[in-house]
Order: sequence, then structure tokens, then C-alpha cells
Amino acid sequence: MMHLLAAGVVVLRGDSVLAVREHGRWSLPKGGCEPGERFADAAVREAREETGLAVELGDVAFVTEIRIDEAEHHLQVFYEAAAEGTPRPEDPDGEVEQAAFVAFDALGETLRYRPRVLPLREWLDTRTTGYHSFDLEKEPAEIE
Repeated sequence: MMHLLAAGVVVLRGDSVLAVREHGRWSLPKGGCEPGERFADAAVREAREETGLAVELGDVAFVTEIRIDEAEHHLQVFYEAAAEGTPRPEDPDGEVEQAAFVAFDALGETLRYRPRVLPLREWLDTRTTGYHSFDLEKEPAEIE
């Protein structure tokens, strides 16, 4: 089984959240941890690459465990973060097509990946750290 570690950020501005569009799908800024890299350092690095913004991390917003199938298992840590400026992707991999602030009421329409939207909605409601687990062999990946 392959275990993949990743970290990301939740940056709020008014009634919107920073999101990135890659491979035709909107998500929160996040990416894989390099070998030996701490989650917090990966979150800062990935936010810079995917949005062009320097973020200042706060507390952990939520942790998500995602089992894709018998061969793939992800653990992702998302931090509350602050950033100023206009998002402009500087993605060295060329995967991020766009970075923008998306209205909270558009969650589920723009951001549709359940392991991202459901934890984000809960965190927006409670502002307390949460742990979420998804098994995509048994439940849908997208909000319908």
C-alpha cells in the first residue's frame, strides 16, 4: 500500500476561501510533503507555488484521511492561514490553471471533492480542529 502525506491551507477573505483550479477541478491549495519535510513547511511551500501568496500559518483546521483503494491511502493536514495580495499561481509543475477566492455559498458547486468540502464546511461552522476519514471505495468522491 502506498501512503501519501500532504498539507494545505485554508485562507479566508470575507465570505470566501482561497481555491485553486487544477486538472479542471477546484480544490484548496495543497500538495505532497517532500521526504523529511514537516507538514507545516509543506503547507507554506505549496501555498506559495499554487497561489503565489506567502501565507502565515495558524492552527490546524482539519486533518483528512482518504482511502482511495487497497493500494492508495492519503493523510492530509490543512492549516488555517492568512495571506495578503492577489493570487497568481507560480506552480513549477504547471498543474494549477487558476487561483481565486471562492464564495462560501458556492462550496459544493465549485469545490466538489467531498473529502475537501465536508471538512471545510464543518470547520467554517465550528472553527475547531477536526479529523475526517473517507473511504472512496465505499462512498462517492464528489458532491452530487
